[in-house]
Amino acid sequence: MSLWVTGTSSVQAASPWVPTGDLTARHHIEALQTQGCLNGLTMSWPMSWAAVMKALRQGQSRLPDHEAQACKSSSHYQYLQTGHDAARNNTRGVSVTLGGANQEPLFTAYDTQPEDTFTSQLALYGTGERWSGRLAVGYADGDRDDQHLRFDDSYIAAVVGNWQMGVGAIDRWWGPGWQSSLALSNNARPVPGVWLSRHLLTAPENRWLSWIGPWDLQIIAGQLEHDRAIPDAKLLGARFVFKPLDSLQIGLSRLAQWGGEGRPQDAKAFWNAFIGRDNGETSGLGPDEDPSNQIAGLDFRLSMTPADIPLGLYGQFMGEDEAGNLPSKLSSLAGMDLLTEAGKGSQRWFVEATETVAGSWFSERRYSTMYEHTTYQTGFRYHGRNIASTWESDARAVTVGLQQYFANKVTFALHLSQLTLNQRGRNRAVVPDDGYPILQSVTEQDVALAELRITHPLMGGSLHWLLSASDDPVVTPFEEREQWTAGLKWTRDMAW
Repeated sequence: MSLWVTGTSSVQAASPWVPTGDLTARHHIEALQTQGCLNGLTMSWPMSWAAVMKALRQGQSRLPDHEAQACKSSSHYQYLQTGHDAARNNTRGVSVTLGGANQEPLFTAYDTQPEDTFTSQLALYGTGERWSGRLAVGYADGDRDDQHLRFDDSYIAAVVGNWQMGVGAIDRWWGPGWQSSLALSNNARPVPGVWLSRHLLTAPENRWLSWIGPWDLQIIAGQLEHDRAIPDAKLLGARFVFKPLDSLQIGLSRLAQWGGEGRPQDAKAFWNAFIGRDNGETSGLGPDEDPSNQIAGLDFRLSMTPADIPLGLYGQFMGEDEAGNLPSKLSSLAGMDLLTEAGKGSQRWFVEATETVAGSWFSERRYSTMYEHTTYQTGFRYHGRNIASTWESDARAVTVGLQQYFANKVTFALHLSQLTLNQRGRNRAVVPDDGYPILQSVTEQDVALAELRITHPLMGGSLHWLLSASDDPVVTPFEEREQWTAGLKWTRDMAW
């Protein structure tokens, strides 16, 4: 039996972890966490299924027998258990994906959706005792991103002790939000690179450190594309998440663009970037010595059950600069969600507000700053899409969402958003002539947005529908977009 599978469960058995974009699996994991049935972390994705099931066992071991039995009888637990049974018989096989839309979807959420006007992928996957691999070859056809042949979602990873080491291109989501994230998200294509992360998210056994609770550390190093203001810049990142209280998770994130063509990338430059000495002349550096472009911040999730209603409060703050060795010029995300279980299913309701103007909290508002830089002028973007917030920089967004999860594996997600895009109407990012146009409104624009996502079984796989409508067309540097976006994406895994 595979180490990746033993004691784990996987609704998408082709993956040794809960992949970013599996909205249904995240919903059930989050529900069990808030109800006290799961003692783990839920703010960094993907998460190994071994970590999920270990957290389930730890959570239930701390409960009275009747409460632990109630956890096992819940639809949330049964959903994960069904996936565990599938994982035992699906350690190698092939995965097929077909999808498309009338135009490249402009906005994303945590859920899976079509990436372009036509998307296809054929992947071979396999999982052994201490390794897992996936070779995915895709073809996408769209007007903006002309890299048609893609190897997104390919990886090879291994477990060494309690650590995962891997190389490849997989989506990540760092933060508690359902609609967006201020750190890493699935808004852009996954950046290829290497990573190191914990496998089982257990608490330290040392009595002086046990207060940290379950903890996770992820370190990534990725390679950005050539066609940008600084060709071949690197993306570095680190995230530490811990749970000092049963009800509280805290995450610390740091991301940096470093190196690239014409930039210092020796050991001294790396050290300067590591210690945060990268603020140009204010750090005593010359104009050609600034080693990196960094953002860093904090996020949290507080779970509670007032009146026996599972409720979560969450927030995220990311700083575009540094002052006093702490992030400054903060952008913000705040939200609340609650779980209900009406009828033969469950519902998640949430409201989430995002402000991506630097300094929107505790300091002077600075426009054209968040995710931008004087040297790395293409900003925190990959193939023209922001690697963090789907709303892009200088935006304000408020989203109200309802997600309905039926017992027959059908999911409906309706999100209504009121947006102010690109406040002050500046476009600071620089794109070379052969680069990828950036999907950001060219002017300040108020937009009302409605998005409907439906997932249901079809022909042995899963079909994801997307229908999005705005009251006004959004104008980007690339095109004036249609007000309606309609698309679908079908995926099927076939084991042998």
